[in-house]
Amino acid sequence: ELLQETDNDWEAVLFYMLAKNFGLNTNGEIFLTMAKAIPFSIIRKERFEVENLEALLLGKVDLLPKEAEDFYAKDLQSRSTYITQKYRLKKTFSETVQFFKHRPDNFPTIRLAQLAMLYHKQQNLFSKIIATASMDDFYKLFDSGVSAYWENHYQLDKVSPPKKKHLTKNFIDLLVMNTIVPIQFAYAKSQGQEISETLVQLLQTIPPEKNIVIEKFANFGITAESAFETQSLLQLKNNYCSKGKCLQCAVGVHLLKSVTT
Repeated sequence: ELLQETDNDWEAVLFYMLAKNFGLNTNGEIFLTMAKAIPFSIIRKERFEVENLEALLLGKVDLLPKEAEDFYAKDLQSRSTYITQKYRLKKTFSETVQFFKHRPDNFPTIRLAQLAMLYHKQQNLFSKIIATASMDDFYKLFDSGVSAYWENHYQLDKVSPPKKKHLTKNFIDLLVMNTIVPIQFAYAKSQGQEISETLVQLLQTIPPEKNIVIEKFANFGITAESAFETQSLLQLKNNYCSKGKCLQCAVGVHLLKSVTT
């Protein structure tokens, strides 16, 4: 669907999917809406100044304070106004990003600053991702942090203790699972190639995810050894368990038979 919307612009599709996953579960859909509201050609043109990308992304989701006090916040607001007028963009949309229940490192401001820095540092990111096959290489490719301002801020106009705020390995693992593997699979399919086994092997090198669903499976004695297995369990939970489709699930049928016998 995204390819159709972008006239088969794989770089744009990658940007949309990365934006969604930088937003995690809470802000993912809002970040996706934000990304789709910015023609990717603008990201290409403005990527040479990270402040312009920050102004674009933060401005789109209305995270730039109207009455800023420090110079950097004022500068981003000015850049956002200029870029919006330059490209005749719609200013904002009505959805509101969520800070509640997030650890500071997952604040939407930080995730957008990291996304901006990634696109500032990496040109032709899609081509690099397609050519990358190991987690060690993905960790190097996504070794990105934030601009100097965000090293001692979590929100604009609010100083915090200094911290580098690089993308962690756990976060990069999530990006590979939820963005890179689907992108690589779809691109290979479009080229008439079959790489499922290679992608399965990649997922098997990633540590298992930690969340409440996986913990519940573990309580029943089902312990995942890799991200490939946790992704499989999440698929079962979302498409069978949660929908009450036990009779259509091989696991559910097996369990029901064991109970009746």
